[in-house]
Amino acid sequence: MPKLHNWRYHIIASIKEYGAINGFTTETYETLHKDAVKKPYRASNKRQPTDQMIKKVGFDSMTINATCMTN
Repeated sequence: MPKLHNWRYHIIASIKEYGAINGFTTETYETLHKDAVKKPYRASNKRQPTDQMIKKVGFDSMTINATCMTN
């Protein structure tokens, strides 16, 4: 929530006044959107895709956690 607060009340005003700020990019969020929404949707059969997407993202995170714990 602090990051959201910064964007809403500080960053947007600064961008409007001074232009783009170095070090702030939407690339991270675009990557997260791709991994958490686009890829799971494409992997679903398009029938009740939300349920399938949630299961896919949950399974992927469990797999990553298990891999990290074994290394």
